[in-house]
Amino acid sequence: MVRKKLKTKDLKGFSLLEIILTLGLLLLISALTFPTTLGNVQKSKIKGYASQIASDIYYQQQRAKSKNISTGIYFTNGRYYLFDGDSFDTGTEKDEKVLPKNTYISSTALTTDNSILFPNDSFKPVSFGNIYVGIGSQSVKVSINEEGLIEYE
Repeated sequence: MVRKKLKTKDLKGFSLLEIILTLGLLLLISALTFPTTLGNVQKSKIKGYASQIASDIYYQQQRAKSKNISTGIYFTNGRYYLFDGDSFDTGTEKDEKVLPKNTYISSTALTTDNSILFPNDSFKPVSFGNIYVGIGSQSVKVSINEEGLIEYE
């Protein structure tokens, strides 16, 4: 008599223990990398705001030279103003720029109060220094030197 061997299918799959261990490892890796990623996103946002401020300083610098008028930028917490004139108090406000909520500007390192001034027909500012833009504990420095060079880092 010939006996036929019944073919049984080998059941292939993952056990509950393997699935739980895999999910646990994925959660652990996510928990370790998420704070770093979140910090990089914030740093990228701050650099974007710093870039905008540097562009606005450059814009006012170019207007002072090309239009032969005095211009400036006045900084307060969370906003800044582009103005025409010898000072923010006596000048005419041209544009107000408001930064998003929880974003701050500290301009403690400027040579005169909280403003950068460009005299008419000149690229060199009357006041210069550093402006710090930040969210929480992270910040980026926007600098303008006495020769009018603008940069951020």
